[in-house]
Amino acid sequence: MERCIKAILSIVPFKTFLLNRDCVKEHKLYQTVLSIIVEPLANELTTDAVKTISTNLIKVGVLYDTVYNRLHTGQWNAVATSEREMFTILTYVRIVYTLYASNSYEDAIKDSIYLADLGLMLGCPIGIECKNVATDLLTETASILTIELANSAKQEPPVKRIKLDDITAEINLTENKSNDVPIMECPSLECFGTRCYDTKQPAVLKGIIDGWPAMERWHDSNYLLKVAGERTVPIEIGSQYSSDDWSQKLMKFRDFLEQSICCEPSESAGKQPPAYLAQHDLFDQIPVLRADIAIPDYIGRTDAQPRIKAWLGPKGTVSPLHTDPCHNLLCQVFGAKLIILARPEDTERLYPHDHFILNNTSQVDARRPDYDRFPLVRDVRFYRLTLRRGEVLYIPPKWWHYVESLSPSFSVSFWFE
Repeated sequence: MERCIKAILSIVPFKTFLLNRDCVKEHKLYQTVLSIIVEPLANELTTDAVKTISTNLIKVGVLYDTVYNRLHTGQWNAVATSEREMFTILTYVRIVYTLYASNSYEDAIKDSIYLADLGLMLGCPIGIECKNVATDLLTETASILTIELANSAKQEPPVKRIKLDDITAEINLTENKSNDVPIMECPSLECFGTRCYDTKQPAVLKGIIDGWPAMERWHDSNYLLKVAGERTVPIEIGSQYSSDDWSQKLMKFRDFLEQSICCEPSESAGKQPPAYLAQHDLFDQIPVLRADIAIPDYIGRTDAQPRIKAWLGPKGTVSPLHTDPCHNLLCQVFGAKLIILARPEDTERLYPHDHFILNNTSQVDARRPDYDRFPLVRDVRFYRLTLRRGEVLYIPPKWWHYVESLSPSFSVSFWFE
């Protein structure tokens, strides 16, 4: 246990780094309590100091709960950055005291990983440099904890690998092989720029992600469980985000994977609504998975820092017809997806929702349009394609797109300017 604590404490110099943050100095209560809590840690507290550990764990817990409640008061976009940064600091300190206080090594590691993930979702990133690599305080903390858990936990029985050949055969039987958008085999940067990016025309790109380690690793559920099984992720529950039955909940990645991806269709059908890890910053959260992919060269010509999102779910997950304001490369690592596109010029014929939260989303079911309810849809030209393993779809800004998983599926999207 002390080895793990020492590794986490070595990430940053406690007193000089944490106590000198503006979010601490600007709030007298935070500064006073943190100074008391941090002092023993800076002086190499040992697990024998039971009274100090238990007292300070209570203090940091009270302050943590206070800031947590402040984060959940009012609208999220109105929460001050300083409050979120304070939550990050308190999460880090609470993790250290949780490890010191626990009598169960494995349980303490798991509890601390959960705290780190909650801090990553609610807090504000605090940039650090570790081994000459730029990273984030809680990302590095979670990585240390995950490695420690993998080295100490009991070996779990292996789960089934996702059978790519079976998926391919099933898709070939059920889906039309026609494709309404151009297919380009590993185009040059100049070709992509002139034929796609500059003209804002969609295309399927082949041969550009074949070298990703993810292509060989991610369909092995045992690999995903090893590097991410204990992590907590936000999961969408329901048919699609524009429906009344839609909700979100936090789940252990292990539970989500075993319940929604690894199980046989007959085991899960009819028991529960679809669960979808959608539009999540998984690769910021888990750098090991980020190392399995690479930013396509086509993006670097215009944007050095694309937003990278993960999309993992079972057959039947749907993103309704909607638009995004930026360019998108949707990369299919395994599985297949039905994509239906429509031009920006057809926006008025696609009946966007009136509410500002959903005004980029159509009321029309692109796969089964109701022409009586939405008569103008008759004049819309839809473009259909099946995106398969190893293929990349370029979606220009403002193009409407409907996405449905035809099998268990893992995709990565790069949003860029």
